[in-house]
Amino acid sequence: MPTVIEPTPDDLKKWGDTRTAFVWHAPAFTHLLYTMMNKNQNEHIAYFVADVPKEDPQHVPVAATDGAHLLVNPVTYFKYNLMERVFINAHEVYHCMAGHCELMHRLSVAGKVSYPDGKSLPFYADTLNRAMDYVVNDALIESKIGTYNTDWLWDKTIGTYEDDVLTVYRRIYQAENGGGKGGGQGSGKGSTKKPGQNGFDQHMAPGTTTGQQPQQAASGRSDVEWATAIAGALAVARAQGKLPGALERILGAELEPEVSWTDKVYGFFARRVGSGGYDWRKPDRRFIVRNIVTPARSGYGCGDIVVGVDTSGSISPDILNRFLTEIGGILEDLRPRRLIIMWCDAKVHRVDELNDATDLYDVRKKGGPGGGGTDFRPVFDKIAEINVEPDALVYLTDSYGTFPDKAPSYPVLWGNIAKGAKYPWGDVVDVPV
Repeated sequence: MPTVIEPTPDDLKKWGDTRTAFVWHAPAFTHLLYTMMNKNQNEHIAYFVADVPKEDPQHVPVAATDGAHLLVNPVTYFKYNLMERVFINAHEVYHCMAGHCELMHRLSVAGKVSYPDGKSLPFYADTLNRAMDYVVNDALIESKIGTYNTDWLWDKTIGTYEDDVLTVYRRIYQAENGGGKGGGQGSGKGSTKKPGQNGFDQHMAPGTTTGQQPQQAASGRSDVEWATAIAGALAVARAQGKLPGALERILGAELEPEVSWTDKVYGFFARRVGSGGYDWRKPDRRFIVRNIVTPARSGYGCGDIVVGVDTSGSISPDILNRFLTEIGGILEDLRPRRLIIMWCDAKVHRVDELNDATDLYDVRKKGGPGGGGTDFRPVFDKIAEINVEPDALVYLTDSYGTFPDKAPSYPVLWGNIAKGAKYPWGDVVDVPV
């Protein structure tokens, strides 16, 4: 891990300006930086690291990432103008989103790059670094994120945002090694880089900033967690009207077209509630004075969450147990300030207020009283009666009941167990029975 240093007052001012510009011009990447790349709750969101000679293995040219955190060398980073720094930040976030550090580690261990056609090439870290940078830089340029500096790598004849990085790797390798017949790096035609162009970052081994072994950190990456965060990033940028078509295609390509119902629940919370130690509805006072909304710290991942359970008899004990187990695991990650579960058929029979999501496991053993007809309105009425404005209501049901005339002000997720059922409003996820 490079030596972490305290930023100077001048660095902090410039960094504040950078964060403000990043929030304003790149809301999707800002969402990913805050939710996925600051799990240690670093006050500055990024590590500031010492400027050391190039020969030092801890050298960070301008910026770096280990797939989980952002590092900047203030000596070189702040030499770039504001919008170039926005580009640099987005560049590092993109590497993390795409899992580039983990890919680099796996190929380094294998010592080769294998392809679906059965062929393989020797692994060279510098070649892969450049392949990744060509793809990332082209993606940011097409998406109009920040300002590209002509000293950085960009050449559409080598790689574009539509290319897979390993395809670009083969393209570079073959061009620099006599069509792939050379005996090693540098034995062919020479570098493909345009004169004066170079990379500005370091792709570090996974776990560098956390002290984990690279293999452990790489295997611990959750593609589901990143996919839900990307879904949230798309929603944030779209809501602000700052989602260029190219960026939507790029981020959308990172999402699996088919995900399980539990992953969809994660996505709902990522879009609607947020995660981690930041509250997007509570502006950071340091930035709100500039008319920029950036999230402030929160002691909880979210506020109040209500879970409604249809006890009319159509929800079997097995379905209920599975549903509450999954919801409990998700809410453990969210750390809600308060968790309220309401058991309802045609009326609310019981309200359980829990201090911790793990208490769901005890509550579900008691089951829910009911067995009569189905009316969803009592749950919404009870929420209003106890004067709660939840971050979200999650309601498990088969849809056969009476709905309120209009949607509430808070988000609603229907956990549907009836195939093809229709709901008048809210998000719907099909729970397999």
